[in-house]
Amino acid sequence: MKHRITIGGVVFFALVGVGPAAFAEPSPEDAGRAPPAAAASDTAAVAAPHKPSAAELASARRLFALGLAAEDSGQWAEALETYERISKIVVSPPLWYHLGVCHEALGHVVEALNAFELAASGATARNEIALARESRARLEKLRVKTSQIVLRLPEDATGVRVEIDGEPIHAALVGAAILVSPGARRVVVAAENYAARFDATVQAETGAVVELRAELGRKRSLAVPLSSAPARRALPSAPAPGPRISPVVVVGTAAALAAGAVVTGAMAYDVRHSFLKKNEDPAPGSLGERQALRDRGQALAVTSTVLTGAAVIAGGFATYLFWPSSPSPAAPPDAAGRRPAPAPRIPRPTALSPWVGADGAGVAVRGAL
Repeated sequence: MKHRITIGGVVFFALVGVGPAAFAEPSPEDAGRAPPAAAASDTAAVAAPHKPSAAELASARRLFALGLAAEDSGQWAEALETYERISKIVVSPPLWYHLGVCHEALGHVVEALNAFELAASGATARNEIALARESRARLEKLRVKTSQIVLRLPEDATGVRVEIDGEPIHAALVGAAILVSPGARRVVVAAENYAARFDATVQAETGAVVELRAELGRKRSLAVPLSSAPARRALPSAPAPGPRISPVVVVGTAAALAAGAVVTGAMAYDVRHSFLKKNEDPAPGSLGERQALRDRGQALAVTSTVLTGAAVIAGGFATYLFWPSSPSPAAPPDAAGRRPAPAPRIPRPTALSPWVGADGAGVAVRGAL
């Protein structure tokens, strides 16, 4: 039976909340209530994403008037599109009711059921008695027009994916009655541990329950990990080289140490000369001064000796760094008697690595030019 909104119908819905009341801010009960059917229209089941502004509410009221006019002229698809646009801004029980009316007129039985259920529960929460009664009356008439599909799958199926007419259905509904609109329905089922994919079109009659057993073929064989050969024991790696030392830095260090040895040696000689001179003709009460000269001279002499030894070591290391390495042996001539050009010698980095052992400690030198 077609549903047409007459002038009297418009007045009726105005009395029960259509018009400005249809776009009032949803109550907490409406905002927290989820759609009861998995097959509900996505756009109709989405609540307003934010609190609408005054301009949005005014535009929604204008759209609602256009939707009522489309309903009155029997343009159900146009009216449904208008109401779904409004539902993205604000929702209310009267809007759910009109969405249900359009879905019912277009043959979307399950979508209409869902919309009328939302309208009835929302109207009851807001004490809109007339709208709740009308919504429930339409619900009772629609329930007998639905069809049901019961899917049967192997009990050990895992990773199940179900689609009805291209819409995903939660795997938890497998084995339960899934409400669908009457007509030809395409059912697609797949499982990750079965090789085949079930794809069939069934005719769902009004008020009938269709039991469908999905044949998924043979089970997939579990992959057996290949036995790997025992891992070879890695050879101990050589200790990492220490910081690289530039030959120029070594030469500069040796020169600085030598200069320091010369300076401190000269100072020690000068202090010793003053000490000897004061000892030849000591003045009364000069014992402390002469002892201080002696101690200072000895300290400078020791410092000069240490610097000299360090300069000798640094100089030897610098000589090692700059000493030319032995040339690589010449390659044998080829069949034509030609000798290939020797490969250019690439200097390898030289590094110092400190070491500590049970019998001592020192510095290891690695690399060559």
